[in-house]
Amino acid sequence: MKLTRKRFLFNSFASGALVSLSTIQSELYAYSSGDATLHRKDPLGYAESLGFTKPLDQILITALLAPNSHNSQPWKIKRVSDSEFLLFGDGEKQLQEIDSLNRQFFHTHGAFLELAHLTADKLMFDTKITYFPKGKPSSQTFPLNPIAKFEISPKSKCVHDFLFAGLPHRRMNRSVYSGPMITEEEMADLKMLTGPSKHKLLFLNDPKKLESILPLLDSAFAMETNRTASNELNRKWFRVSKEDIYNKRDGLTLEGNGLSGIKLWFAKTFFVDLSKEGWHSESAKEAGIQMFQNQVYSSKALVFFITEGSDDERTWIETGRDFIRFTLACAVRNIAFHTMNQAVEDYPESRTFTKQLKTILGLKPNEQIQLIARMGRSSYEYDSPRREIESFLI
Repeated sequence: MKLTRKRFLFNSFASGALVSLSTIQSELYAYSSGDATLHRKDPLGYAESLGFTKPLDQILITALLAPNSHNSQPWKIKRVSDSEFLLFGDGEKQLQEIDSLNRQFFHTHGAFLELAHLTADKLMFDTKITYFPKGKPSSQTFPLNPIAKFEISPKSKCVHDFLFAGLPHRRMNRSVYSGPMITEEEMADLKMLTGPSKHKLLFLNDPKKLESILPLLDSAFAMETNRTASNELNRKWFRVSKEDIYNKRDGLTLEGNGLSGIKLWFAKTFFVDLSKEGWHSESAKEAGIQMFQNQVYSSKALVFFITEGSDDERTWIETGRDFIRFTLACAVRNIAFHTMNQAVEDYPESRTFTKQLKTILGLKPNEQIQLIARMGRSSYEYDSPRREIESFLI
């Protein structure tokens, strides 16, 4: 159990041992891979170890484990009371180079809200979630208009949503998958475990269909890598050294891309160069494209999150809520997943691939592919770090 800051100061004053505080603090509160693992394996216990015993605080610390693009963690939180918080978008964490409409930004906030809901359920609370209580925010008004109001109240009935049980094993797994294809029975089981969803889940494991789609996903990734604006975004968010990873506690990593052991050492030692010249070199881009090819062609099935009709912020939030429920269902069944959205992002080069995918899938003109994920089998584990809760509070 870690000392809380308040308890540490109290004990230090009481014993007369308050010396070299900045040095001691850096040792006491240093964040490591062990903290990232504990946070994921036992988020409620992790919250208690930090001194957070109130249910709403535990809900918030657990919700930080929600999936989010580039591990940007674009949330801001205003704690109104012990039973209510407001969720805002962090305008400084927008990824405009690839997400100009903030589609994925709102997906991420939907995932946060659903995980908060599932955590409240685990703690015996009902929830009430109100979208846009002061009107929809824009890219410029995220600090003013909350995305949602979240309230908890004691449960009226002892009915639980079991998906919380998947949280210790829920992670984005970008490793190369192995083993047999995901079966029709497994896909039906995942759909059942996910539970009622606002929008459509389209599963695909037919080898012939995969042969026509996987090359598109491969080409879309290559396009985005060779597109300077999006590749530069990745450079800014990439973390290489252990110190950088666990000091900043956000961003992209080689470990998060499925590398470990001698391959990880070689990549960090000889291939990854975060200078502009090195990162945008042809050899560096080709290495990233080759890594993705190994991943995408090992897919054992694909799942598409499809919406029909309105394609707006509320729809995107609902998609994010569906998405995390699906990922938790995968965790319950020990099935790996990895989102690959380069072919469905909101800029012209990407939308060329979107059009081709919609044709192959036979979608209606008013149907929209919100997210794409590959599925498979892998024992690889890496726990992406999350920032401290204080950095999200306003």
